[in-house]
Amino acid sequence: MLKAWLRGEALPRPLLLPTLFSLGARLENLPLRSFHSNPTKIASALRQIRAVLKVDGVAAYFDPYMEAEALGCVREWRNDGSSVPFWPEGTSADDLRAKLTSLGGLAEKGPLRHACDVLQRAKAMLKDEPALMVRVSGPFELARQLVSGAVADERVEFAAEICASTVKTLAEAGADVILIAEELPAKLSAERCAWWASLLAPAINVARFYQAMPVLLLGGTEVSVEANLAVVFERSWDCVLCLETTKAAFLHKLLSQTGGNHIGLSLPTEFFGGDSSFLALREPVFEAASGRKVTMFASAGDIPPNTDMKQLAATLNEMREAFAQAASRG
Repeated sequence: MLKAWLRGEALPRPLLLPTLFSLGARLENLPLRSFHSNPTKIASALRQIRAVLKVDGVAAYFDPYMEAEALGCVREWRNDGSSVPFWPEGTSADDLRAKLTSLGGLAEKGPLRHACDVLQRAKAMLKDEPALMVRVSGPFELARQLVSGAVADERVEFAAEICASTVKTLAEAGADVILIAEELPAKLSAERCAWWASLLAPAINVARFYQAMPVLLLGGTEVSVEANLAVVFERSWDCVLCLETTKAAFLHKLLSQTGGNHIGLSLPTEFFGGDSSFLALREPVFEAASGRKVTMFASAGDIPPNTDMKQLAATLNEMREAFAQAASRG
C-alpha cells in the first residue's frame, strides 16, 4: 500500500503503524540499553511482533537520541530503561561540525550504524513485509537536544542538515516509513512556518526519492499544536502530517481543516493498551477511519514494554475490524 500512496493513489484503508520497539526488548529478555545495540536481537523481535500483532509496519529502530549520540553526546541510562543526553558545557555548532569529516560520516556512528544493520537484516528476513519504520529527529527537535536554553536559527539549520543526511542513510538501508519527529513551538508565524518547511524539504524529498513514505510526526502540547494548525495546513506538504490527539473534540477539529493534506493520527500509547481514560476517543477514532480522511494511525511514542500483550492485540484487532467494515461500505 505504501507504493500506491507514493503514486498518489487513495489507500483502501488507513495504515496501522504504532511504534512497537521497546516491546522487542521484553520479548528478547534484554535490558533496553543492550537491546538498542544488538541488531540480531532487534531483527528477531521484529519477526515475533509482526507474527503476533499483524501490524502494517514494525519499528526497525526507535531512538530519540540517535543523531545526538552520533554527534558525540554522552547518554545517561536510568534504571527504567530511559536515557537522557548531555553535552560538554559550551559546545557550539562549529564544535559539532568539527566532529564530522562529512555528514555522510554519521552513518558509521553508534546507533545509526545499528539502525542500518537492523534494516538490512529485516529486509532479508521479512521479505518486504511488513513496512520497516524508523524515527529521526526534525530540525527543531534535534536543535533542542544539542543545546540548553534558547535555540539559535543557525543551530536549527545545522540540525536540518543532519536530519536530511540521516534520512538518506536510513532510506538507502531499506527504511519504508520515516517518522520525522518534531515538537512544534508555541506559535509559528506564516513566515516562520515557510522557513521551517524549507528546512524540512530536503529530508522529505530524499525519502520520496528512495520510495519511502515521509511522515512528519508533530508533537508538543495540545495547545501549541492547535495554535499552529491553521498556519501549518495552509501549506501543501509532500508527506503525511501526523498529529497527536488525546481528545475527541480536537480530533474533529483537526479533520475539519486538513487543507487537502494527507493526515495521520498519533494516538496516546495508553490508548493501544486499553487504558479506560481514552474510552471516549475510541468511537471518533473509528469514525475517522470510516470517513477515509486518515492515511495512518500511529502511536505518540514507543509503546511501553510492560504493556499487556493481550489487551494490545485486542485493541489492534478492534481497529482492523473497524477499517474492514469501513472498506466494505465503500
